[in-house]
Amino acid sequence: MQKIFKEVKSLDKRCYEKLHLSEDVLMEQASMALANEVRNNAKKGDKVLFVCGSGNNGADGIAAARILVEELDVSVYIPIGIKSQMGELQLKRLRALHVKVVPSIIDADIYVDALFGSGLVRDLSENISLIVKQLNSKKAIKIACDIPTGIDFEGKVKFVCFEADITVTMGALKESLFSDDAKNFVGEIKVANLGVSRKNYETKQSSFFLEESDLKLPYRDKKTVNKGDFGHVVVISGHKEGASRLSALASFNFGAGLVSLTGKNRNNIPLSIMSCETLPKKFSVLVAGMGLGNIYGDEKLRDFLLLHEKPLVLDADLLHNKIIKEILQSKDEVVLTPHPKEFASLLKVLGIASIDANDVQEQRFRWAREFCEAYPKVVLVLKGANTIITQGDKLYINSLGSAKLAKGGSGDVLAGMIGSLIAQNYSPLDAALNASLAHSKVANECKCASFGLTPEDLCEGIKWL
Repeated sequence: MQKIFKEVKSLDKRCYEKLHLSEDVLMEQASMALANEVRNNAKKGDKVLFVCGSGNNGADGIAAARILVEELDVSVYIPIGIKSQMGELQLKRLRALHVKVVPSIIDADIYVDALFGSGLVRDLSENISLIVKQLNSKKAIKIACDIPTGIDFEGKVKFVCFEADITVTMGALKESLFSDDAKNFVGEIKVANLGVSRKNYETKQSSFFLEESDLKLPYRDKKTVNKGDFGHVVVISGHKEGASRLSALASFNFGAGLVSLTGKNRNNIPLSIMSCETLPKKFSVLVAGMGLGNIYGDEKLRDFLLLHEKPLVLDADLLHNKIIKEILQSKDEVVLTPHPKEFASLLKVLGIASIDANDVQEQRFRWAREFCEAYPKVVLVLKGANTIITQGDKLYINSLGSAKLAKGGSGDVLAGMIGSLIAQNYSPLDAALNASLAHSKVANECKCASFGLTPEDLCEGIKWL
């Protein structure tokens, strides 16, 4: 698990004031890291073009070119001139070594984008847009300095974006690298050390990047146990009964001791899943909303959702229903698993915002945080290319998911997995984090075409984690 920051200027300032490191020292370390990444991807005799902007991101690129001048065929292109003091200083150093400064893009084996970095706050000019498009058209290795040009400080893509194979981000991970829009452009993300360890550079933080090593599976390490030790998940069946069957099977395959389907439309149930019309007397967690439709009236929904003190995992149709406000106001242990359209509807029902799915996607972090300010006890799992998981002031990002999961039913499986871990005594937040990671891991390890993964494959793959 790594820390993620909305901005790092304050961290740089702290290095100057508290750690007595100058801007020049930090830039030299950043440039060395960028040069090392170029070196690691280059062959002897390769041509490298650094495309540098007018600010300190461009200065990083110019300095990296200077470092590599004796090893590779290095050129620098500065399309909009130099404006920053550090940029002017680095250009003087570059010219003293007679590094080639070219008037336009040339053919190269490696292109380094050092145009804007994290400082982009406006739309790209027509000239820069054309340069980025030209770079993207080249068949070569592409490396971005800090953040690919075209991604702004909120993670929005400004019409066109540099398509990096590798992004060398300076000092710490930035939130803008993990928007859904950014995922197609950042490539592999590597963090550059700026002369102090990340432990000393980074400060206390409540936003985190999840790694596969963070996954804690519910392995059974005790021998004297029985099915009651692993909880009882109840899944409410609905109009589209296949969705609830997928959730139930995922719960069972992820370790729940017992799983019951409850309510109407309980047909073709797997042999391992129990069936009952009403809630069992004893259970651990209730999972509901998947394929629910409108087959239950308000009174019946209240019976299912409000007349007990058990944790809830709620998805899909329940996130559009006015009962959700009553649930969130009266329950302490609730996990919600919306996709963007469902989340927009949820925000409207709760009176937080009247927006659509596109608005959610443009500012996923903002809206997730606004929801958590209103309902700090609730665990939110906002699904997407990069899944955001929040509770209170804590925010986690799972970027391990893949396009394989873009299938109807994948979310039903995830809801069932979260319910299963809650039944096995994970906290709602830990259940959401670990189920999300396991869900991604199953998809990534499934040996099928990227278009071929099914929810049934996910349910089966859970057993082999």
